[in-house]
Amino acid sequence: MTLTKALITLLPHESKKLIGVGVTALEMVKKKMKKGRIFVARGTTNAYVLEEMVAIAEFDKSRYVAGQILPVGERLTSCPSDKRLAEILFIDGKAQEIESIAKEIDDFTKGDIVIKGANALDFDGVAGVLLAHPKGGTSGAFWGSLVAKGLRLLIPIGLEKLVAHSILYSSADMGIEEIDISDGYKSGLFPLLGDVFTEIDALETLFELDEVIHVASGGVGGAEGAITLLLIGDKDIVKKAYDFCQKLKSVERFKPTVNK
Repeated sequence: MTLTKALITLLPHESKKLIGVGVTALEMVKKKMKKGRIFVARGTTNAYVLEEMVAIAEFDKSRYVAGQILPVGERLTSCPSDKRLAEILFIDGKAQEIESIAKEIDDFTKGDIVIKGANALDFDGVAGVLLAHPKGGTSGAFWGSLVAKGLRLLIPIGLEKLVAHSILYSSADMGIEEIDISDGYKSGLFPLLGDVFTEIDALETLFELDEVIHVASGGVGGAEGAITLLLIGDKDIVKKAYDFCQKLKSVERFKPTVNK
């Protein structure tokens, strides 16, 4: 059989939407949406995940964010705390606002899921999240219980966040008290070990493609952060995946919430 090949380039907000759709199609997520618990931590990619999980059109994703990196002013910064939306915990598919995952994680049992994004992804599949809070922020609130109880950690993250160095190596040199000068918040780098879920995983979950290969990154004039993927498979399947990605071009760009 002759395989069909297609190239598709995705901008970061398009990738986030793709990942959000892909996460909701995962069997482990669908199972726990019927019975079980799923916590969706704040984050730009997670905002798109949550949008798909609750299936609502009017959702200010820019407020479902804690830390964020911006192009102006102090670049390592955050969404103002008084403008953030409460984090969401799903129990048997019903969404409820919670004050802190630290108060809820004790009730999580086998197979329950924590969904947490990250700032970096290395070539060993280890993700890293910047920590500007001295107690570790959201990650610090759930990590000990998650590891001790053996819960599932799902890490939706775009390939734009690939880094050249090992997260375990880099994290050893990081820390709020270790950094002398910073373009914004001084931060630590915390390694997250879990089920990494990128654009590749989303496409392979949604379509029965033979292979998806990350072949290029970057762009100019607003395409900075773009990734280019090679889709390989049966002609009809590749065409469906390609057409789906084309529709992502209608997704609005992410507009961060900042202090006025």
